[in-house]
Amino acid sequence: MADTEPVEEIEAPEKDVSKNVNSRKDRPTHSTHFGDQDFFDETTDEIGDATWAEVCQTCCSHDAQEWAYILFGLSLGLFFLYFFLVGLELLGTAAKIVGGCTAGSLFGDDTNPFSGLMIGILATVMVQSSSTTTSIIVTLVGANVVEVKAAIYMVMGANIGTSVTNTIV
Repeated sequence: MADTEPVEEIEAPEKDVSKNVNSRKDRPTHSTHFGDQDFFDETTDEIGDATWAEVCQTCCSHDAQEWAYILFGLSLGLFFLYFFLVGLELLGTAAKIVGGCTAGSLFGDDTNPFSGLMIGILATVMVQSSSTTTSIIVTLVGANVVEVKAAIYMVMGANIGTSVTNTIV
């Protein structure tokens, strides 16, 4: 019997994932990334799944200037969203003040569908925008100046008014 010597275990050196890797063969998970050198040479059986660390490192690494642009864009978006909501609040308050009981008494308790339809059509033809007419109607409903039942016919009239405007133009 031959004497066997103990085999020394050799560990493979760990690969640094943070360096610029251009092939799935260089990654420990063998995951494929778009732009790899061998991206189009692989079959679906060879492709491995990417780890969350690889996804985060690839997609979420920005320098200081890019983070500044991102934060500036988010701040600007929130700024304009705030003023949009303030504008809607002002529109609702103005509808309460200007409309008051007059606009609400236009329909009274008995809602005439034909008159609501005609008001929607005429308002859209005059303003040339069904979106504006619908926004005004929604604001009047929110201000409790017009009932929801009457507003439904007005919005239908606004949509018909768009077709009338299109035919005129």
